[in-house]
Amino acid sequence: MPVPEDYSERKVELCGWPVHIVTYRLGSTYRTTIDNTDPGAWVVKAEGKTKEEAEAKALKEAQTLLEKVKRSKPPTGCTSVPGF
Repeated sequence: MPVPEDYSERKVELCGWPVHIVTYRLGSTYRTTIDNTDPGAWVVKAEGKTKEEAEAKALKEAQTLLEKVKRSKPPTGCTSVPGF
């Protein structure tokens, strides 16, 4: 069974949202996952022959999804939504 190699992990901002990017090589294929660090509700996955290819595919999909997300303030007095 192949062991993950060339592992990298970082947090960046994409479309105004904090995201967590993890990339590693398994055999001859690079795999990338991107999740929204707060609240961590979604994951984008991509594969590629190179690290750059896998990350570019995942970032493109994540950006497309995040551009569709609308930010709106909760109703006045709402305390059930963290960060408001």
